Amino acid sequence: MQNLRTLARSIESVESLKSIITTMKAHASASIMQFKNAEKASVEYRAVLDMVLDLILSFEDERPGAWSADGGDTIHVVFGSELGLVGRFNERIVSHFLKQGMVNKGPKVITAGQQAESYLEHEMKSAGNISMPQTVDGITLQVQRLLMLIEELRKDGKTSEIYLHYNRPLEGGGYVETSERLYPIDMAVPEGRGTKWSSRSLPELFMDRDRLLSDLFRQYFFITIYRCFCQSLAAESESRLEAMTSAESNIDEKLEELGFNYMRERQNSITEEINDVISGFKSIKAAR
Repeated sequence: MQNLRTLARSIESVESLKSIITTMKAHASASIMQFKNAEKASVEYRAVLDMVLDLILSFEDERPGAWSADGGDTIHVVFGSELGLVGRFNERIVSHFLKQGMVNKGPKVITAGQQAESYLEHEMKSAGNISMPQTVDGITLQVQRLLMLIEELRKDGKTSEIYLHYNRPLEGGGYVETSERLYPIDMAVPEGRGTKWSSRSLPELFMDRDRLLSDLFRQYFFITIYRCFCQSLAAESESRLEAMTSAESNIDEKLEELGFNYMRERQNSITEEINDVISGFKSIKAAR
C-alpha cells in the first residue's frame, strides 16, 4: 500500500507539472504573435525612414559613404533571454557572437538578458547589462535604456562600429542567429534601392538639413534596435515553445510509465489480498 501511495503522489505531481507546461506553451504561442506584429510595424516604419533619408540625400550632388571614426572602439550588443527554459537559445547566440573573432580585440560588449550575460561571462566581462522586457509595452523603455548605455560607452572614446547580435525567427518555425551593423550607417543607396515618388510635386526641405538628418538618425537607431528586440523576443518564444513541447512529450511518457507501474502494483496488491482471504478461509476450514 505504501508503494501505491508513493506512485499516486508521483502521478499527481507530474500531472501538476504538465498543467504548468501547458500554460507556458499557451503563453509562448500568444507572445509570438504579439512580438511578430510589433516587428511588422517596426519594419514598415523603418521603410518610411529609409525613403525619407533617400529623398534628403537626393538633394546632394554626391552621397556620403559610411561615416565612422577610424581606430575607435567597437561596441557589440548581444540579445539573449531574461528567463530560462528556452533550450539552447542563449548558448547559440553567444557562440555566434564569439565566432565573429572580436573577443581578442577587446570590444565593449553589452548584453540584453540575464541569461546571455551568464553564458558570456565565461569568456569575457560585459560592459553593461539590461533586462529583456516580457511584453511589447516594455520594449520602448528598454530601447531607451540601451541607447543611453551605448552613449555612455561612446563618451569614453571614439566608436568605429556598433553591431547587434540576436536570434531572428524563421517563417516556418525555429530561429537563426543574425548579426547586423547599427553604426556607421552606409548613406550610399544600395543597389536596386531608390525612391519612387508617385506625386507630381517634387519634395522640398523646409528646415535645416543637418538638424533633420540628426532627428532621422535618432529615429533610425531607435527603430532598428526596437525591431531587434521584437525579433529576439519572438525567437525566444519560439524556442520556449519548442522546449515546452519536448518537455510535454517527456511528461506524457513519464505519466504512461507511472500509470503502468501503478496498475501493476494495484493488481499485485489485490492479488495479495485475495490470497490472504483464501489462506484464511482454508485455515478456518481446516480448524473445523
